[in-house]
Amino acid sequence: MLNLTQEEIDALKKHLAKDESLYEVQPKLFDLFFEVGRVKTFGRHEVIMQPGVKAREVYVVIDGLVASTYMSGNKVVMQALATPGTMMLHGGSFFNRRPSFMQWEALVRTRLLCIPETIVRDYLKDNHEFAIWMYGMAENNILSAEEKTHILADTAEQRYRKLASNLPRRVFKELSSRVMASYLGITEQSLSRIKRIVIQEDRERERAFEEGHGDDY
Repeated sequence: MLNLTQEEIDALKKHLAKDESLYEVQPKLFDLFFEVGRVKTFGRHEVIMQPGVKAREVYVVIDGLVASTYMSGNKVVMQALATPGTMMLHGGSFFNRRPSFMQWEALVRTRLLCIPETIVRDYLKDNHEFAIWMYGMAENNILSAEEKTHILADTAEQRYRKLASNLPRRVFKELSSRVMASYLGITEQSLSRIKRIVIQEDRERERAFEEGHGDDY
């Protein structure tokens, strides 16, 4: 039995149906996942999938945040972040049964819905609508990768502000400076400088707003 409220289940199904794929479906398409899946909790910085190991499950992030990283020489490169509602599927393991070269890590306390990859693979073969949805999800991932490349052309401050606006506030506050700097592609020293600038700008903006609306109080 899943240790999830009906509200949580409905919210996850709705997100999968509307936001994870370019092809929108009805939430009931994902009933099977919540019938066969199990919930697993990972602590902060706990490894979910190790390099060199085949992924045996497909995951849906219930809450928390997951990082996908890989090694480039001696440097750890952060490829992507998975937020609540995201389906995590390792393509090499799922389609070609190859070990992963990436690592998935819970950046904060994270709960995942874990579904056996055999269940998902059979569903993909037997259900045409789900197959179309999966195709749309792949397209969505490609476009997201292209968008990230475009985002990297922004200034570091712009990237920081976009990250802050796209993540749940609790998750953003729990991110370590090391992880945040790695994702933004900057040093921790640069991140500290950007944080000071953003905080100061936000304070000045709030002060100007209060002064401009002084007569309203």
